Amino acid sequence: MNEAEREENRGAYFMDDMDSKKDTDEEPTEDAPLRGHDGAMAVVVSNKENESGAANGTSGKEVRAKGLRAWLAKPRVKWWIAVLVAIILVSIILVTTLLAMEDTPQYYVDTTPRLMKVFPIPKGRNKLIYFRHGSLPHEGKYWPDLTRQLSQLVSGYDPRQLNYKNVTECYGEPPPEGYACIFDIRQISPECIEANEFGYKGGTPCIFLQFPNVSNWEPNTYTTHDLETMKHLPEKLRYDYQPNYAYIGCEGDNIVDKENMGPLLYSPEQGFPMNFFPFTGHPDYMPPIVVLRFQKPKIGVAINVICKLWAKNVNHTENSVPNGTVRFTLLVD
Repeated sequence: MNEAEREENRGAYFMDDMDSKKDTDEEPTEDAPLRGHDGAMAVVVSNKENESGAANGTSGKEVRAKGLRAWLAKPRVKWWIAVLVAIILVSIILVTTLLAMEDTPQYYVDTTPRLMKVFPIPKGRNKLIYFRHGSLPHEGKYWPDLTRQLSQLVSGYDPRQLNYKNVTECYGEPPPEGYACIFDIRQISPECIEANEFGYKGGTPCIFLQFPNVSNWEPNTYTTHDLETMKHLPEKLRYDYQPNYAYIGCEGDNIVDKENMGPLLYSPEQGFPMNFFPFTGHPDYMPPIVVLRFQKPKIGVAINVICKLWAKNVNHTENSVPNGTVRFTLLVD
């Protein structure tokens, strides 16, 4: 074989080898891996999903949305959603109420001259007396501060601690010249004494109304004619009037408050004794007190209370001086 024939045979062999490699690239075997395996498989799967969604007339998002709507339509799911919403709303209300209470001023300063003072001292513009009843330290809250105020108040009436010299028992009569009448604090209801936390631990609080030492003022008594003609007077006052007391009546501000406040117990009497008037600046003067015991106040409800001192010369309008009306809001949790 000459040189020309050898060159021709090598060219033919080269062309056959190239054709063989081309066939191998175009027709891979089953065991040969696909080029760009991950990306190619994702494209294939995506295309299949799109083809399936297109065949059904919906997209993948629409399918998922339908599934979510079907889940939300289940009665049990609706019930749990309603419970969750209710819990959130109640939590918001409670937090808002507590924050509002925390923001209230320490004590309310009433600049209007009145014929009664309220103890414990109400807080804020709503004149709120609030506490959580129960045993300390786990249940009770706030009431120790209230009972401390009452303990300090009644300590000035304790006969064992009195250093007064010019006081005497009056027995319903005016005091002798130069003397002041003793107000016996031991006559108040046993439930409203310090040993019983003044009722605050058990949720039956005692509120003290004290005469604020208005100088040279004394209540005028009603006549029989007054009681018959003055129809605005409280029924108990008209039919059970005791001229030796300046009658005090407390009630709820409206029908709901009257129901929520429950029955009241007054002690030692339902009014200030007349022989404690007028106040003339005596250094040992003991201002009279009427104690209100709320026997069954509604728990968790704000109760608006109005107390009025009744006498012929007492005016209950807002601009009257001195004013015979006091208001406060009681909230027991």
